[in-house]
Amino acid sequence: MSEKEKLTELKDYVDRKNCDINLVNPYACTIVEGLHGWVNASDTWEGPLADEESEYTKTDIDALIAVFAGLSDDLATAIANAEDGDEG
Repeated sequence: MSEKEKLTELKDYVDRKNCDINLVNPYACTIVEGLHGWVNASDTWEGPLADEESEYTKTDIDALIAVFAGLSDDLATAIANAEDGDEG
């Protein structure tokens, strides 16, 4: 299996897992909204401090999503630069 094929297989796996955990749709580049909404909700915690914590949580979740999306992007770059020939 060539380097390009291995990287393609790995990228496919990463993209599937990103979809499975509903963090990123790598095909549409859409970040899932609302993952931080539970921080300030009537059945958990409400108020100005909850609003602030909700924003911090959203920032952290968005950063994590960016890492997963970035991994897929990095693999796409590696695939574009990889050799097509079989390893010998």
